[in-house]
Amino acid sequence: MAIDFTGIGNINEFYTDHYLNAILENDLQDVLKEWKQREEEEDVRPPYADLRGLSKDFFTMRNNLEKERKAEDRLQLQREFLEKLLPVLGYEFQPVLKELDDGRFLPIAGEVKRPNGAPELWIIEALDPSGEDADPLELSILNCQYPETEEPNNELVDIPLEDIISKQVFGRSEPPRWVILASDAQLVLIDRGKWNEKRLLRFEFTEILGRKEPSTLQTLAALLHRDSVCPAEGLSFLDTLDENSHKHAFAVSEDLKYALREAIELIGNEAVIYLRDTRRKGIFSGEEKIDPKDLTNECLRYMYRLLFLFYIEARPELGYAPMKSDAYRMGYSLETLRDLAEVKISTEESRNGTFIHDSIQLLFELIYDGYPSIKGKQDEQLALGAGPEHHTFRVTPLSSHLFDPARTSILNRVKFTNETLQRVIELMSLSQPGNRSKRRGRISYAQLGINQLGAVYEALLSYQGFFAETDLYEVKKAGEKYTELETAYFVKAEDLSKYEEEEKVFNDDGTLKKYTKGTFIYRLAGHDREKSASYYTLA
Repeated sequence: MAIDFTGIGNINEFYTDHYLNAILENDLQDVLKEWKQREEEEDVRPPYADLRGLSKDFFTMRNNLEKERKAEDRLQLQREFLEKLLPVLGYEFQPVLKELDDGRFLPIAGEVKRPNGAPELWIIEALDPSGEDADPLELSILNCQYPETEEPNNELVDIPLEDIISKQVFGRSEPPRWVILASDAQLVLIDRGKWNEKRLLRFEFTEILGRKEPSTLQTLAALLHRDSVCPAEGLSFLDTLDENSHKHAFAVSEDLKYALREAIELIGNEAVIYLRDTRRKGIFSGEEKIDPKDLTNECLRYMYRLLFLFYIEARPELGYAPMKSDAYRMGYSLETLRDLAEVKISTEESRNGTFIHDSIQLLFELIYDGYPSIKGKQDEQLALGAGPEHHTFRVTPLSSHLFDPARTSILNRVKFTNETLQRVIELMSLSQPGNRSKRRGRISYAQLGINQLGAVYEALLSYQGFFAETDLYEVKKAGEKYTELETAYFVKAEDLSKYEEEEKVFNDDGTLKKYTKGTFIYRLAGHDREKSASYYTLA
């Protein structure tokens, strides 16, 4: 059963969204299995069961807080609950004052120390005097949180906890690695290494303890328990999860890099063929000569338009793509074309048709101009076989450089075939084929993070597009595994004899990997190699 994340906030991708939604469930199994085994062998209730049992205490506290207005009384009620909650998660509730580097004292509710006595984790209590479930990071330390025998630090009292954590806590000469911020409504887990990007995990108790969904309780316990965050010995379980998250993010990003690199070559080469054969223009010389750098930039822009649309259509919560509208979803969306791309094209007429091209161009125009159009175009001009009465959605114009048609002047003159664009959409929809045990899965853009997509785009900026000036053959270093994402090297036919068989690159059918004269190639550039292997550009 998939994890229900209701009440758990993965703020700014503490872990990648893809990892949390697709992978985390499996990675939690060892912890849950260990707790289950202890329950059976030692009759020790697992933490998530104890959490479930705190539901009544939590809502009793919340009801009592509604009747109290004095900060001191609200603090007492909150602490009575935290004294029960923290031990369930493996921590001790021990309010103490901690001296900061500037001589001021910060009240904390508990801590975990490293073997050498240095702080590993601090638990900081956030009291909400308003009772309006304020974000704990926006709250401040109150005077009542200091012992009666101590003089409050007025300068510290007025500072939001977010600033205190950033400057006073993590700014210490010997700071803790972790901070748990605890209020009457939620716990916030902060890792110093991710705090610069304000990445954190947020656990909202009204949702979690109100619904008592088993998978949510198990996930909370596994992610917040002391044994997971800062164990007495060994590697932190959260660090293991972080490592796995990076591995899976890398794998998905690699799949998209392969997809976009190949797709850019596909549309670049079709543009060359279309302009040369259909428009009968000289593209390698004359007035309409194409600069491979310009073609590269336009192909990259085209692909990132598609990537952007895949992402926003998969994220209806962003409020941009009107995916709830049948008219948009069935008549315009890229998601519909994604389904169409899985249908086998059987006839020559279908393969060479331009329905997918026309649909994508219409979608690009709709995004750039908005709907209803800011240019006052008629509904009929935006419709593909549907009357204006079916247009029951609105799209805010996104007048950015990305969708500006003036920035794809070369591709604007091209009509891509269904066969080519179906392959492009397939590449962007399915993971890379692997060995026999690895099935191609559908990439879920709803589970990808914006950081991943940005990283894919940034990586592709290091690639170069060029035209083969003559027939070229690809070569590599002997013993080196071939991959299209690594630096590529090419040789002319007359130089091929200088290379051993294991230095040549072969297609799956055993033929040499050859690029005919005029082919658009999009690969990672490198320095010249021995035996005269290098890049070539068409003069």
